[in-house]
Amino acid sequence: MIILLFVLLFFGAKGIPDMARTMGRFMRQVRDASGEVQREIQKGANEVRRATEEQQRQFRTALEEAPPPHAEASKPEEPSQQ
Repeated sequence: MIILLFVLLFFGAKGIPDMARTMGRFMRQVRDASGEVQREIQKGANEVRRATEEQQRQFRTALEEAPPPHAEASKPEEPSQQ
C-alpha cells in the first residue's frame, strides 16, 4: 500500500499507465530471455549426454571386440630363437 502511494505521488495519476506498460514489456523481455537461457542450457546438456552415450557405446564395442585378458595368458610361450 505504501509503495502504491509512493508511485502515485512520484509519477502522478497520468504516468501510472505508461509506467505499467513499460513494466509489462520489461517483464515479458525478462521472461523471454529466461526461456532462451533455459533452452540453451538444455541444449548443452543434451549435447553432453549424447557425447557421453557415444563414448560409452564406443567403449563397450571396444571391450566386446578385445580378446579376454586370460586368453593371452594361457598361450604357451614360444622359446626364443637366438
